[in-house]
Amino acid sequence: MFWKIYTPLYPLFLEGKNRFKIPIHELSVLALLRQGGTDKKLSIHELNLRFFDLNAIIKSDSYDFINLFAQMYHRFRGDGSSLATQPPVEFFLKANPDNHQGKPIMILDGEVRSLSDPGLLEGYAYESILIGMITRMRSHLLIHAGVVSRNGQGVILAADARHGKTTLVLELVRRGFRFLSDEMAALGRADRKVHPFPRSLRVRRGTLELTGFSEVAAGAPTWLGKYLLDIEEIKPGSLGEAVPVSHIIILQDPAEIRGMTQDNSGQEVCVLVDRQDEFFLDAVRQNEDVRDLRVDADGNLPTLRFRAIRANFVLSQIETLCREHQILVLDVTKGEKDHPTFKTPAALKSIPRSQASMELLNGFQGGYMSELVRTEFGGSSARLFMELSAIVGQANCYHLSVGPLHEMADLVCSAVGA
Repeated sequence: MFWKIYTPLYPLFLEGKNRFKIPIHELSVLALLRQGGTDKKLSIHELNLRFFDLNAIIKSDSYDFINLFAQMYHRFRGDGSSLATQPPVEFFLKANPDNHQGKPIMILDGEVRSLSDPGLLEGYAYESILIGMITRMRSHLLIHAGVVSRNGQGVILAADARHGKTTLVLELVRRGFRFLSDEMAALGRADRKVHPFPRSLRVRRGTLELTGFSEVAAGAPTWLGKYLLDIEEIKPGSLGEAVPVSHIIILQDPAEIRGMTQDNSGQEVCVLVDRQDEFFLDAVRQNEDVRDLRVDADGNLPTLRFRAIRANFVLSQIETLCREHQILVLDVTKGEKDHPTFKTPAALKSIPRSQASMELLNGFQGGYMSELVRTEFGGSSARLFMELSAIVGQANCYHLSVGPLHEMADLVCSAVGA
């Protein structure tokens, strides 16, 4: 199973209405935990991280969970002493279900979320904590995209999941590009550069084999079926630094493009949730933009499948409904297939900067929950678009129809002049 952040930008004015603050019982538990434990001598582990202008403190009774975060974000570790421009954000995960709700709970800055299925604990808690930090960040615009650089030129590679973004990033690193991120383009608002976001990569063995790095898998830790590897473990000396954005390349599935052209019923969307009920489904059906709604079972978990012309707009509404009904969104995919075939010849086509900026905007992380958007931009997507456009305003922009890996990498190298 694949968990990922998905908080579509539109509509910015929507907010979840079902938040609830910590009850007195949980406040007393947290007070005891801060003193070193409960009557059951429960050990509490703590991790301090620094994300640009934001300090984050993560606490849990699960050593394994804290260790997982430490492995993924060891390049972001801090001691909490560095100055930040805003108060630190605190998260607490109680994996032990011995509490008044009888199930694991997360407390994110005073908001309590319970997890109905303990099997979802690590994946959902990991993504929930990450999005909690991302929505509070103000110094950088975070876009769902890979980033590499060559000769001081920053190259943003934006794509939906399963379009080969991480694989292409690693192939370019093998060819001598510098690595900034395989998942997050961090655009500095002050210096207008794209900055490294060097979270450890989660990669399959097949990806490592395809890019010529299979030997690094030996002894590497795994999580949810993928290896966890720092980029310096994959290729030493390849971590890059902040650079101006010179190229924006949007990866697209050619089969999906043809299908959208031929079928005006919209794009296929799949939303994996932890549960559903008739009240929730009735609310979804009332959305006039949702077509051909059906529910499939993925193991024990339901998947909502529907079609929508404005997929990102509808997804933001579905996400809001899920929050109102206390339903967890575990995964979102778009398109008829899980992933492209990569058998069609790769092709590169120049596009206007305004079009590329709009497509990057769709990958803005934090969406309508972003404090930056709500406070500094007054909830205005137009103001966000203008700032994003100013940062990437000198970039050369392209659509890359995905195909065989070596063809895609050749086209990127040719565009960049590498």
